[in-house]
Amino acid sequence: MSEPKKPISTSMRLGWVSFFNDCSSEVIARALPLLLITSLGMTPTFVGVVEGMAEAVSILLKGFSGWLSDKMASRKPLVVFGYSFSVLSRIFLLAAHVPFLFALARISDRVGKGMRTAPRDAMVADATKSGLNGRAFGILRFLDTLGAVTGIAVVLVLGIGEGPMTPEVFRQCLIIAIPFGLIALLLLIFTIPTIPRATSAKTYLAWQIPKEIRGYLLALGIFALGNSSDAFLVLRAHELGISFRNILILLAAFNLLAAFLAVPVGYLTDRIGRIHLLVLGWLLYAGVYMSIGHVSTASGFAVTVLVYGAFYGFTDGTEKALLADLLPPDKRGTGFGAMQLILGLAALPASFLTGWLMTSFGSDVAFYTASGFALTGTGCLLLWWQKGGAGKVFINKSA
Repeated sequence: MSEPKKPISTSMRLGWVSFFNDCSSEVIARALPLLLITSLGMTPTFVGVVEGMAEAVSILLKGFSGWLSDKMASRKPLVVFGYSFSVLSRIFLLAAHVPFLFALARISDRVGKGMRTAPRDAMVADATKSGLNGRAFGILRFLDTLGAVTGIAVVLVLGIGEGPMTPEVFRQCLIIAIPFGLIALLLLIFTIPTIPRATSAKTYLAWQIPKEIRGYLLALGIFALGNSSDAFLVLRAHELGISFRNILILLAAFNLLAAFLAVPVGYLTDRIGRIHLLVLGWLLYAGVYMSIGHVSTASGFAVTVLVYGAFYGFTDGTEKALLADLLPPDKRGTGFGAMQLILGLAALPASFLTGWLMTSFGSDVAFYTASGFALTGTGCLLLWWQKGGAGKVFINKSA
């Protein structure tokens, strides 16, 4: 059996896979809600239902794939399957022509994400030396987000998005996006090493959340009730009269800020701890969503969304690095699966609630409500930390 690569090398390689996958997925994810609203006559409630159903069908897969990866000799086959399923869902979009088919493709894409996310994150943790989880997940997040910027930039350079979002414009986005997804899949298959499992999990299927992370995941779940799909940011921008092309430019700037914060924040959390920066990031989110509900101009919205990029830079890699710190090696896949399970369970009502509130009461009420959940989750995180919840860290001696 081949020797595993150096820890940061593995993170870098998986990061490049994420880079090309996000080149493929970002524009599609932002264009689809506009297509449903402006060309196909759907409401924000419909968008919320689609996003909620997409999370619902992937909930069991997220928990199951994490557990299964702990049981397998290698986690890589599950990651390959997940990326393959997402690429196929994007190809299926080329044949879609009614809202139901677009919704089905979106759900299929989330199934692929559900299958790959927990095993992939556990692979990073398996290959990372003790104390370096922040750097490893920071690199992964940096390349993932940079891929989103690159995909948007390609669409902008080609001049797509000047007018309204029509089926033909959406098809042009797909033709650009699909080859990037295929490159990600090929990189995963041929360049990512097979990292052997040092330990094995129980032989029976257990849905029990590891006790080491229960308090943390409770706080994360409450916060996630306010963290609905970013599709609603696109719809809010459309309400304020921002064109799809300008939305893409704004998203590119937002993702650049998130990308360039990810690695230095990761290094910083390795030195000073995760909690302080995670709390700061969650408070940023609460403030951003409160502001988005309040602003009434395109320029005010643009400034607020740029600050939103800082939230991603501070939190995405930090949340996963903290989880890796808290889990013993034989529970990593199960633990990352539990994290995705909690996020999925929260996202189901979060997206439906946001869409319903936007349709029934307006965007301000929807975003204020999300901000309230974020503040409550932040308070729970601080309470868990003060009671010593983050006191025990497991060391990966084999990395």
